[in-house]
Amino acid sequence: MKSSIFHYISLKVVNSLKSSPACSNICNFDFWTFYYLKLGLRYLRYLKTNMPNEPTGYYHYRQPSRRQPPKKRRRWPAWLALVVLAVGGYYAFRLSGGDIHLWRTKPASDKAAAAKPVLSAAAASNLSAQINSVINTYSDMDIGVSIEDLNNDQRYHYGISNPFIAASISKVLTATLFLHEVQLGQQTLGENVNGYTARYELQQLIEISDDNAWANLNDLLTHNALSSYAQQIGLQNYDPDQNTLTVDDISLLLAKLYEGELLNAADTKLLITYLHDANYDNWIVASVPAGVKVYHKIGFLDDRVHDAAIIDNGKHPYVLVIFTKTDDDSDYDDTEGHQIFAAITTATVQAFIN
Repeated sequence: MKSSIFHYISLKVVNSLKSSPACSNICNFDFWTFYYLKLGLRYLRYLKTNMPNEPTGYYHYRQPSRRQPPKKRRRWPAWLALVVLAVGGYYAFRLSGGDIHLWRTKPASDKAAAAKPVLSAAAASNLSAQINSVINTYSDMDIGVSIEDLNNDQRYHYGISNPFIAASISKVLTATLFLHEVQLGQQTLGENVNGYTARYELQQLIEISDDNAWANLNDLLTHNALSSYAQQIGLQNYDPDQNTLTVDDISLLLAKLYEGELLNAADTKLLITYLHDANYDNWIVASVPAGVKVYHKIGFLDDRVHDAAIIDNGKHPYVLVIFTKTDDDSDYDDTEGHQIFAAITTATVQAFIN
């Protein structure tokens, strides 16, 4: 009777352990572990019921005396010990990082699962050769290119390093600073900016590159604040009075924006959405495969076209910034410009996506 009671208690212990959230999360027991544990308990009970008491060797048992039956031994500690050993042993094994996971295949390690693709040395060398070839081919153009691998923050620079007049590219900086001041409580998206809400002006600024919205927001923010903020986030070459920036400055700005280092999640999403819907998608965007997300901003004047984009296929996101201008300040040749943008963008797509 006592044996049955302790057997019942043992099974209850097993079931309690199985249903425990802590044990489930830490030890990772599964159905078959408990099935075979219960089966072992029942087999021991069978042995107790059907085998003689007090074994004297591996296979020989002494028959009990009829005149003086042996005292019945209490076996319940063995039941409890079996449960404790099974649970404790398996728990210790899993805690120590054992490689065997019962009858299931061990999943890949978290580190391996989280591994992100990066450019190999060969791929980076090939990319450099292709972009430098484009720059050398179009020698009548001043070309600057900056690429940032968002999986490891590796930056690749080609061509001109000096600041360019950035045209409308720097509107991204204006929008970022305004949203930063919103987070500080210094501005609001609902405030009136020259007869429109600030939210509307931001949308017009990025999506259709509205110059009036740009002037209104820059006046509200001031050039001193723009310059100070640019320095604060690492843009070393920005001059708001001349509107000059390097390709590396813009590459850094877009990388930090996309990685959530400049704004909170809601404001980052808002600005990224505007960049996704921005017009003039016949430069970088035109050479990106369908289905790959692109968030970009273009800028152009009579003698130049610039485009800066975040390109993300879901596995290997990167920033691509291309600045181009005629070397003699003559009018820009759109046909030649499209060839340059297509060749450089295609080279990056082959390296990062294909």
